Amino acid sequence: MKKHSHNTDRFSVREKTRTLTRIALLTALVSVGRLSFSFLPNVQPMTVLLLCITLYFGWKEGILVALLSVILTNLFLGMGPWTIAQIGAYVVLILLSSLLENAHDDVSIPLLQVYAAFLGIVYGLVISLIQAPLFGWNIFIPYYLSGLTFDLLHAFGNLVFFPLLYPICMRLFKRTDKK
Repeated sequence: MKKHSHNTDRFSVREKTRTLTRIALLTALVSVGRLSFSFLPNVQPMTVLLLCITLYFGWKEGILVALLSVILTNLFLGMGPWTIAQIGAYVVLILLSSLLENAHDDVSIPLLQVYAAFLGIVYGLVISLIQAPLFGWNIFIPYYLSGLTFDLLHAFGNLVFFPLLYPICMRLFKRTDKK
């Protein structure tokens, strides 16, 4: 009986190590993707990669990778009150995307591509809503509208990155998940 529980513990440690390693690698991937495109305002693969991670591995891993990636990249790009807003916005996007977790295989890539673009718009709205108490609700609409161009760039970037990254991510995730 002792031997059985020892084998279970070893399996559990192996799975925990595997999950931790996967989260570290995914965080590195998302972070490098964001930093590599930081010269373009709001055009980077971070949202698309987090969408792929959420669709394949679930919302918990999606949120964890988002949290770690935002903190890590903001160490390079600048930390401030917007960091909390970015984390909050990604939590909202990931929770929305988790609704597609079991159905994404049945949805066409062009439809998912439009959804990814939509997430760029939602991200900007959530950022503005989270930061509104800091700047005052009385200027929310002008504040939001002043950032709409950046939200459209985010949406455009997602539109371009999604058909390139989604098939690669899903194939890679399936291949590495089997081992």
